Amino acid sequence: MRIALYNENPGELKALSGQLDRCAREYLRFAEIVPYARQEDFCSMVRDGPDFDLFVVAQDGTFSLEVVELLREARPQARIFWFSDLDFALRAYRYNADWFGRKPVALPAMQKAFGQLVRHRGQLMAQNANAL
Repeated sequence: MRIALYNENPGELKALSGQLDRCAREYLRFAEIVPYARQEDFCSMVRDGPDFDLFVVAQDGTFSLEVVELLREARPQARIFWFSDLDFALRAYRYNADWFGRKPVALPAMQKAFGQLVRHRGQLMAQNANAL
């Protein structure tokens, strides 16, 4: 599972990467986590970069809103976890984010989001198998 992680705070970036790795291992998944600490690098990757199974945006302020707007526009099918210090829950619903949570990100919230994503992917795979 390839995960793109955006957060400009080095300490938070390291902690979030560890949380994502732990969640992946709990669901018997290998996670390749690609961290992005600069908005310019993340946005460039969103426009022209490789495919990812999951995009995690965990940024303070309206920067997270701008990034999620770009992400949804450039990659309409993207799976998104969005964490912010501001309450963008209604926007997250509008942008069809898979998960929205408030910062600071607690491990139980990440585990719940990750579990929901894995269950959803499992349901899609079962539906596709049944269709054959």
